[in-house]
Amino acid sequence: MIDFIQQHTLLVLSIIGLVLGFLASISEFVAKRKPVLFVVVIAILTLVVAVAYQIYDFNQKQEEARQQAAEKQLEQTMQQTRDDIIEKIDLNVSATKITVETIAQRLESTELSDVATRMVTVMTSGAGDFEETMAFAKGSAEMWFIYADWLESLGGKEVAPSLSITFNAHHHYNAGLLLAYLLTSKATRADLEAVVTDGSQWKSFNAEQLYLVNLNQASAQLQWVLFYDQSAQNLVGFADAQDFIRELMTYHSLGKHEEIEDILNHPSEMPIAALQKKFSSIQTAVFKTETPSKLVGAMINQQLAVSVAAAGPKPYVVHLERMIKLAASPE
Repeated sequence: MIDFIQQHTLLVLSIIGLVLGFLASISEFVAKRKPVLFVVVIAILTLVVAVAYQIYDFNQKQEEARQQAAEKQLEQTMQQTRDDIIEKIDLNVSATKITVETIAQRLESTELSDVATRMVTVMTSGAGDFEETMAFAKGSAEMWFIYADWLESLGGKEVAPSLSITFNAHHHYNAGLLLAYLLTSKATRADLEAVVTDGSQWKSFNAEQLYLVNLNQASAQLQWVLFYDQSAQNLVGFADAQDFIRELMTYHSLGKHEEIEDILNHPSEMPIAALQKKFSSIQTAVFKTETPSKLVGAMINQQLAVSVAAAGPKPYVVHLERMIKLAASPE
């Protein structure tokens, strides 16, 4: 009680003032011998309305302050992501004294698989029973079970588990259900089953708690989100899954599901650009080549810490640091 009074002093003082005013009014009417019962009823009603308004106004201000704090936190997270990327690029490039041309030459005979990790989705892995339209448009629980089984089966394999999102392909994504998919792992599966199978929970489940559970788990955890336009052959962007989840959780906590769904589901010539305005984690460094020597040159010149090589049927995630270390290692 003392803590509440200390934290909400203005609200308490306002209510005390109303009560004192109420008592003063009653005393005045009694002293003047007015019809006491009638006066008391009217005064009580006035007091209740006044107190209710004070509490409502206080709650409204608290909610506005909470939303402003959450939006500020989102902006700070986005800025931190940008700063981390730039810092990593600077460290990678300054850590070696050999030139870009030398690095490219040393990687001429290197295979893409030597410097990159294959990104796999439930569909590209051959899980033929999984249908993305069924999974997201209708929220089929059966599709989620297939996805969860597939994700769990990847533990220990040298691949990067990924979830694909396709624009302009008549798919319908629910932002809450999408977040549940992103948070799926062996550690969270039991808790998420109830969420996925009950559509009424998609917009109100405790995503933050499940995210923290996933932080303590290393294997079979989603690593990337891939963004395609119209078809699975046209990769236009990608995002680190954990960074994307943190940003999507913020919109989830603010109840801004519709804003994200509008971008994901409405036909647009540049959906990835619209989504980038909401998510700093999304990157568009997608190269149509499988040659490491070309990739490393382009990444250094464009100051890219990470990119995706998508010339073949299955994309690979490429880290600049890994290529530079290989090129700089003794022959």
